Amino acid sequence: MTFKRKISLFLFKNQDQVRRVLRFFTVISSLMVLGVMIYRYGFNHSEENLDMIILITRFFYLIFIISYIVRLMLAQDKKQFLNSNALEAILLLLIIYDGISYYFFGYPVLEKMLIKFNVKNYRSIYHFFIQLFLLVFVAIELITSINSIYTSKFKPTTLFIFSFLLLILGGGALLTLPGFNYSGLPLNFIDAVFTSGSASCVTGLTVVNTGTFFNIKGQLVIIILIQLGGIGILTFASFFASFIKKGIGVRHNIAMNELLDAEDISGSHFLIKRILVMTFVIEAIGAIGIYMLWGDYQFASQGEKIYYSIFHSISAFCNAGFSPFEYNLETPLITELYMLHIYMGVIIFFGSLGFPVIRDIFSPIKLRERLQEPWRDWRLNSKIAVYMSIILIVIGMIAFYYLHVRYLPERESNIASFAMCFFQSVSLRTCGFTSISIEHLSSPLLLICIYLMFIGASPASTGGGIKTSTFVVIMAAVIGTIRGRKDINIGHKRLAKELIYKAFAVGIFSGLFVLLIITLLSFTEPEMDILRLAYESVSAFATVGLSTGITSGLTDASKIIITTTMFVGRVGVVTLAYSLSTKALQADYKYATTHINIG
Repeated sequence: MTFKRKISLFLFKNQDQVRRVLRFFTVISSLMVLGVMIYRYGFNHSEENLDMIILITRFFYLIFIISYIVRLMLAQDKKQFLNSNALEAILLLLIIYDGISYYFFGYPVLEKMLIKFNVKNYRSIYHFFIQLFLLVFVAIELITSINSIYTSKFKPTTLFIFSFLLLILGGGALLTLPGFNYSGLPLNFIDAVFTSGSASCVTGLTVVNTGTFFNIKGQLVIIILIQLGGIGILTFASFFASFIKKGIGVRHNIAMNELLDAEDISGSHFLIKRILVMTFVIEAIGAIGIYMLWGDYQFASQGEKIYYSIFHSISAFCNAGFSPFEYNLETPLITELYMLHIYMGVIIFFGSLGFPVIRDIFSPIKLRERLQEPWRDWRLNSKIAVYMSIILIVIGMIAFYYLHVRYLPERESNIASFAMCFFQSVSLRTCGFTSISIEHLSSPLLLICIYLMFIGASPASTGGGIKTSTFVVIMAAVIGTIRGRKDINIGHKRLAKELIYKAFAVGIFSGLFVLLIITLLSFTEPEMDILRLAYESVSAFATVGLSTGITSGLTDASKIIITTTMFVGRVGVVTLAYSLSTKALQADYKYATTHINIG
């Protein structure tokens, strides 16, 4: 019996034990790889240390190569296994080729290619690509096990909440490391978690300046947190799990159906892909447009111009409001780029509409159906989201013009006034970009801003607030009650009582929560004006990110309160309540009806 035959026979007889051992070593190796990469980029190193890190990295390659070969030998259908793991196989072949050329011929292919094309800092870039390959393997290993999470007894809402907690704490841990900022010193943990929470919850409040404190690595961590937080880390994980595994489990599908509110169980799988494609297409178009509208602003290089364009496009669509500029969009010369402001306002508007609305209005299938059948109309959700958003934007524009712009010492042109009012009104409800100083706004305008922020964006969007649909249902119910109507109707449709109850629950819980936060901040910040504290609280809860300038001066206790507020605002008070509640037992009897005096 040949040696190969003996190994195959041993693996066949002990395949369960081999799979468990292989799984154990792969998971441990993945965690160690993450640790090595965090150590590599989280601290400053000498060239000798970098070479040692690359040597360790190449050792982990060997573990993943062995893992792949063993899994291939254990697979009953080798051809199907190769087809299902084609990406992993291609990466392994590239790694093996690079390793052979490096160790046997002293000719690292990738490094020589970078030198040939006169790439600056080729050594750092080479190290980055080497570790990027390994990071892909770690991601594949972690994502392929994502379906096991959904076999647990946790509610989908609980998984959603824990995913954000993990994202915030993980991002905070990274941002504390000295390698992610210009000072070379560790960032205070509370400040790091605050920044991570603001990015993950797509808020935009900052206690340290994003552009001057964090270096390019720190800013990349922030933009990744924004992207994952804006769309949802579970959405990303589910997409790549379906891509790698060619499908996801039934329980996984049901869980994502509840989170995404898909029309049927099988619809969530396709909805996830549409959301990802839609997001990247809009962000790509946004980045191209922003790149073309920078005007005469001088960047240090072409690469920096491209980077700033991509950063602002992602931040705008995800309604985050982060900017690598020191003064956000109040930066000199940037404030005068009025077409840029209008364009970014449109990107923010799309992000605030919600994925179902964008799909209903702009998807090629829906557009084709309406061309063929002109009587087809938008869904009621889409109408409410679009019309209510436009109404709120117009109200904000009018308020900004008559309470701020018309009182500016220098008279602005019509296009400048329109751009300023439009951009600030759009950004006010959902995003947090600013081209004016919020701290100089009058008290009446600050109050109007609070009302608009509290209403916020539309459901299933990257924005916050109680949502436009919630506000519309509450107002319709109030008006219907005043008029003595038994049924509440919107757009020739009767609203279910359960929907009305839920809308009031969201509105009342949210209002009470914000009042609680304002009260707590009044204890931790007794010297600050209550209106500024209220503005900060609503801005955090509605994940807007605008501030009157008090954020950086908050105490640690206040930062913890605001971080918690951003988290609750992002996941939603009702979602949080559902995840913490127990299943209600349905009784077989009903109590007698009674009367209570109201009003």
